[in-house]
Amino acid sequence: MIRVTVKEDGTAVIDLADGGEIRESIALDELDGPPALGSLVLHFDFYGRLAQIEVTDSVDSVLPPASLEGQ
Repeated sequence: MIRVTVKEDGTAVIDLADGGEIRESIALDELDGPPALGSLVLHFDFYGRLAQIEVTDSVDSVLPPASLEGQ
């Protein structure tokens, strides 16, 4: 189950692994691409699988509104 948690400061965490341990994180702010790319950090578990996506900027400017319904 994918869970989106929006924090009070407007940032968010998209949890793909139901709270598993994070072993490595990679910020995408150095890559060329759309502005939203610079606001993402990918978090990987012990096995190198994508476990979380962190939105470090205002979630409203990064994620589509439909993904935030019910938050």
